[in-house]
Amino acid sequence: MVFAYVKTRCRSGCGQKENVALDRCPMTGNLSLLSTEVRGIMRHQAMMRCGRAFAIAATLTTTVLAAPNAEAAVTVLAPGATVAGKTIGAWSADWWIWAFSQSVPNDAITDTSGANAAINQSGPVFFVAGGFGGSYQAQRAFNVPANAYVLVPLFNNEWSDLEEKTFVPSNQQRPVPLSEAQLLDTNNGVISNVTSLHAVIDGVPVLEQDLFLHLETSPIFQFTAAANNPFGVPQDDSGNALAKGYYLMLGPLGLGTHAISYGGKYDDGSFIFETDANATITGVPEPTSLAMFATSLMGLAWARRRRA
Repeated sequence: MVFAYVKTRCRSGCGQKENVALDRCPMTGNLSLLSTEVRGIMRHQAMMRCGRAFAIAATLTTTVLAAPNAEAAVTVLAPGATVAGKTIGAWSADWWIWAFSQSVPNDAITDTSGANAAINQSGPVFFVAGGFGGSYQAQRAFNVPANAYVLVPLFNNEWSDLEEKTFVPSNQQRPVPLSEAQLLDTNNGVISNVTSLHAVIDGVPVLEQDLFLHLETSPIFQFTAAANNPFGVPQDDSGNALAKGYYLMLGPLGLGTHAISYGGKYDDGSFIFETDANATITGVPEPTSLAMFATSLMGLAWARRRRA
């Protein structure tokens, strides 16, 4: 392939005048023998072609982002599964660390739209906020990295030394630090009264009996409660903490959009508390993947120009 043809004379002495290819003389194949004028035209044509290649690369990138792959079926990992070397129970501890690190109103927990869903997210697992009960109805829409796992809380609970000192009357408080058995006992008092769970993924309900298998318990962990956090816990270090609850760990969603509704109900006979949330989740490429893709397109365009 050549850039263009011009009517000029090659100074190699071949006598060729018409339709000389700009990349070489048709007789000698010697680019250096072309005239200065022709060289100038070649440089101009090369710059124009490179500009067109850049525009094409940018257009292709936009097209790929605007037309994601057909949605694949969502994979629900087995209870107790391991992701990136950690159990779902261990990831549930990280969910609470993430949740307590935020301050209302710029938080993902009380946000009902999904606008704050990406706050403080990092690593291989994307944390989804749950419902908050009562009149709180979440209808969230947000993006997640296509290659990230997604942790969805159906109904979860947590207790810590900090909450023991804050919410329990002083004459009933247990000495801190609380042991693992004490923290687990407090959590069991809540989770044992969860009477129903629900989850619908892309219009397909998950059997409730299967949802009750997804009970996860964290190891002891620590968190730092941010000022004005969504749970009303004072700003401070937690001391010992432990969490227990029902979670679904979803495999990477890939590119495309999925609809998920989820929640649960607590009923101890005298008090009823229900959570419900709806999420429209779109898997998108990682920013680094986009940069690599655009660089590859530019490299391809440059290689094509060099061969032209």
